[in-house]
Amino acid sequence: MLSRHPHPNIIHYHGCQVQRRYIAGLVFNQHSNGLAQYLKNMVGTINKEPLMQALESAIHHLHSLGWAHNDINPSNILVDEAGILVLNDLSSSREIGRKLSTSRETKGWIDEDMKDYTTSEKRYDISALAKIRVWLDIPTFDT
Repeated sequence: MLSRHPHPNIIHYHGCQVQRRYIAGLVFNQHSNGLAQYLKNMVGTINKEPLMQALESAIHHLHSLGWAHNDINPSNILVDEAGILVLNDLSSSREIGRKLSTSRETKGWIDEDMKDYTTSEKRYDISALAKIRVWLDIPTFDT
């Protein structure tokens, strides 16, 4: 779906690697830093408003296609060499209203109990965006 409707702030999928007629891997653009690592290791500074605009634009794009990401958290946000945000890890993405598999939002980045988190919904992305905005003011890092 995204290969037909790309967005500059969503990871670009190039295809898959095939070995002996089996899929051996997926091929995406490579980015060396997740957002948390980028900030923790002081690879660069982040200007919060353009970053949030880029993230909101990426999520709006997914929503306009009828999909929700369902797992927005700092580890699923990459930063490229130019300091541009790229939304990654679409493994929890589903069409809005579809049942979620066992791959779901990361605990601490949703408002509901995990047991109530069963359907792909825009509100999970919107809630996570608000949490990212607050987190950027005083980022914490898992050790």
